[in-house]
Amino acid sequence: MHQVLIVDDHMHLVDSMEKTLPWSDMGVSSVHKAYSAFDAMETLESHSIDLVITDIRMPVKSGLELIREIRSRWRTIKIILLSGYSDFEYAKEALRQDVEDYLLKPVPDEELIASIRRVLEKASVEWHAVISNQRAIQTLQAHLPLLRQNLLLELLQGRSMTESALQDKFSLYQLPFSTGITASMALIRLEDDFARHDEHSVSLFEYAIANVAAEIFQDDFNLWNCRDDYGYLVFMIAATDKLKAQTADKRKQLLEQHAVQLQHYVHVYLKGSISVLVSEWFMFPNDISAYYQNCLFAFRQRIGDEQDLFMTLTGSENNQKIASFSSLYEPPTLKQCIEAGQWKELHAKLERIFEELLRDWSHSEEHILEVYLEICGMLTYIAHKNHKRLSELIGEEYEKVVGGLPFKTVKPLRDWTFRRLEQLSDIVDRERKHSHAAIVSQVNEYIEHNLQHDVSIQTVANHVFLHPSYLSRIYKTESGESFSDYVLKVRMERAVSLLRNKGIKVYDISTELGYNQTQHFIKMFKKHFGLTPQEYRERML
Repeated sequence: MHQVLIVDDHMHLVDSMEKTLPWSDMGVSSVHKAYSAFDAMETLESHSIDLVITDIRMPVKSGLELIREIRSRWRTIKIILLSGYSDFEYAKEALRQDVEDYLLKPVPDEELIASIRRVLEKASVEWHAVISNQRAIQTLQAHLPLLRQNLLLELLQGRSMTESALQDKFSLYQLPFSTGITASMALIRLEDDFARHDEHSVSLFEYAIANVAAEIFQDDFNLWNCRDDYGYLVFMIAATDKLKAQTADKRKQLLEQHAVQLQHYVHVYLKGSISVLVSEWFMFPNDISAYYQNCLFAFRQRIGDEQDLFMTLTGSENNQKIASFSSLYEPPTLKQCIEAGQWKELHAKLERIFEELLRDWSHSEEHILEVYLEICGMLTYIAHKNHKRLSELIGEEYEKVVGGLPFKTVKPLRDWTFRRLEQLSDIVDRERKHSHAAIVSQVNEYIEHNLQHDVSIQTVANHVFLHPSYLSRIYKTESGESFSDYVLKVRMERAVSLLRNKGIKVYDISTELGYNQTQHFIKMFKKHFGLTPQEYRERML
């Protein structure tokens, strides 16, 4: 399903379009509204928009200026331009900016609906061409991608190679990477939507995702990807020559925006969801293995079983020391499941272990001991990964662990294992929820103390070191209201308080609340209370 943004300084026109057009029939799941170009940019930075419908004449910043900025940052977004001025110069400028349609106001609903359908169908055709199964199959059958993947896997696993040998590999495999550069890493997990497919289909989906990523990132970043032992897609990311002159913060912002676009297009065109984790910049290839371990740890600790999430690691998280682990069973081992935050797979793995133990080794104390020791190691691993002692997490049961083998048969061991696992899972989940509550509290405090400054979701997200879309989702889930609704509520409450003082002009109140235009403040106030600020003041006094 697509996302559409409507931009017009006439609020009643935007609201009317949002309420009256048959959006769901046109394949649109979300309709966003903006009453100025500034509001539009904030929405574009925090949502993956497919189509922008914008007026051409708006105060301060025109529709054409907005389009030029969109084209410089999001080249795949489609645009329909509305105008009450049948001036050929506007039409020529619109064509130069690659606008899909140019409609004169007032636009009949039938004409606008037909235009929207045509533009969205064109977008679908273009993206389906990018991720077509035929293209995925051709890539899958080629030998070069397999060689590239194997090389990346070796580097992730810590294989040491001389600089000259690695540079020769890059040249041979036609990889746009070199030693000594600054790079980032993204881990992508295919969520439950893809689990119903067989292994061959999942492989095609993975290649399709890689193709979509290449299409989105190609202007700004070089990509190199593989599938690791845990089932993640791992992308190495390096800035193109064009982008190297930009600051690290600018490159990070672009990287996050492209990653969220990837998440959106996978949902729209592959009908599935993915979770994405992006590391900070590091020296390649020296730090690749350490940052890979950090990303695995963060996926387990911060994302876990939650679906369709996006996260960027902060510097403090990247500096955590992640212990390695040894493999006693075929992958995924118990520790690998924990490392990747795959609690469902962990349960399934344990079920398979106990099924085999009951079937083949139920009378073998030695085999029961082997399983018991592995489970004790798993529990200890969970405890230490969460910076706790095992005795803190399992209480009185700790004496059983250190007292030797307390189980002589399989069933008591099985029951004990799943009780402990459920207990630990609850603890990890509570800690994650506590973390979300702390984030919301920090966001609210920042907004209340900085209303006169920039409190856009991008600015606040930078303050709490999260991506805007991820912050928006956490905030809505934890508080029950959207980020923008809370900002508006605080502004309106502050406005009412300031209106009690007759000596403060409406213009000054508007500035105090962070509005760039007094007229915009008046419109928002009237929409919220049904009265203009001056009418509200007169009635109140």
